[in-house]
Amino acid sequence: MKKIIISGLLLASTCSVVNASDITLSKSIKSSLRSKIERDLNLIETIDFNTKPNDQTLKVLGLKTLDGQSTTNWLNKRVKYIISENAFSFFNLKIRHILFLDQDGVDYPTANVKPYSTSESFQKDLFENNPGYNSEKSFTVMSNIGAALYMGGKKAKQVYGIKIPRGFLKKAEKVLVRSPRAGIIQIGEGLFAPELTINTKNLDAFANSIFRLGTFFHEARHSDGNGESLGFAHTLCPVGHDYAGQPACDENLNGPYMVGALMMAEMTKTCDSNCSDKEKEMLKLMVVDSLNRVQKTTHKGEVSKEWDATPESI
Repeated sequence: MKKIIISGLLLASTCSVVNASDITLSKSIKSSLRSKIERDLNLIETIDFNTKPNDQTLKVLGLKTLDGQSTTNWLNKRVKYIISENAFSFFNLKIRHILFLDQDGVDYPTANVKPYSTSESFQKDLFENNPGYNSEKSFTVMSNIGAALYMGGKKAKQVYGIKIPRGFLKKAEKVLVRSPRAGIIQIGEGLFAPELTINTKNLDAFANSIFRLGTFFHEARHSDGNGESLGFAHTLCPVGHDYAGQPACDENLNGPYMVGALMMAEMTKTCDSNCSDKEKEMLKLMVVDSLNRVQKTTHKGEVSKEWDATPESI
């Protein structure tokens, strides 16, 4: 649980709000990167999903229609704050005390039920279960800190909170993590890594935004679930898989990798005039890579199924 306890938001930073998606970004994120993330998130509402969506996309996301507004709303329910990869420095944790304990001895719902994919001793913390791995080097693209803090609090029968700054001379906002829907996402070094960039010559290419947005939708799914499905935790990929031994697979049919793949595929359909053939091919390969991480059989030998996405809360 150590990695869960030391997660949080940089107290010294101020925040900016992405109006189109109502997601707050920490100023501790480098301004050049923050502007790209803001651009990506604002882009969602403008995407013209003019082709008939895959029925599976609507089913998995629980949507009746697929358009800029419905996808933005879906994301906003699950992602509320974005913090930098360096948010958890020793100074901010030990000197600024950015995390706090709000309640102790709390009775959580389904307290004795462990998340399905984390019920075995070999499974790693949700903190390490992030997309963006390759066979040569592992990248942390994003982490759903809110879900991890909720899971840690549930195990300890405690409620954790994070102080989120609102600017100079303004009282920090205290965010209590009382549900995996706290929506606190930390970006990692892999989000803008050249190895994971579709078009390295034009960093503002629409294809690059599609990849990053697919990752946001992936992380958003971690804000869902209850009991066994809490956090939609990943599992270790089985022997023989390209990512064997890494916590980079799903044991369900509607989890983060499926959500990310379906949304990336839907967005790729819209980039005929904005994407080159090479970019579209690379995006399709990323979709296939994500789908290959969805296991048809679980580590318990059971047939994988769709998990209950209803978010748990106290």
